[in-house]
Amino acid sequence: MSDLNDLRVLCARMKALQASKEEVEEQVKALNVSLDELRLKLIPEMMDQLEVKNATFEGVGRVQLAADLYCSTAAGRKDEAMLWLRDCGYDEMITETYNATSMKALVRRLIEAGIEVPDFMNVTPFIRASIVKA
Repeated sequence: MSDLNDLRVLCARMKALQASKEEVEEQVKALNVSLDELRLKLIPEMMDQLEVKNATFEGVGRVQLAADLYCSTAAGRKDEAMLWLRDCGYDEMITETYNATSMKALVRRLIEAGIEVPDFMNVTPFIRASIVKA
């Protein structure tokens, strides 16, 4: 039979894992900054200076430059973008959607208010432990 000490051990393990996860996530952020500095700036600049398009190194592999781009719709101009896509014949790119987090919050409120949730919604209630700052 379990006792409060067993529960304390599990909770302490959970807290340690959460702390480890946060530490790893911070390390990943720092690694991504360093990786981007190399792949988006330093290596392309050096390859440009050396006038090489690709290079192969033992233990590394083939390194080459690839053209890429960032793309997003300007703030508040989504309707214009969708109209442009339709005008250009790219209707298949347009999908109607909703925010999953907002839907989850709405369903939670409906359940708490005793309102029946439509049967086309998959709802799986569960209990989750959380640790608040001591």
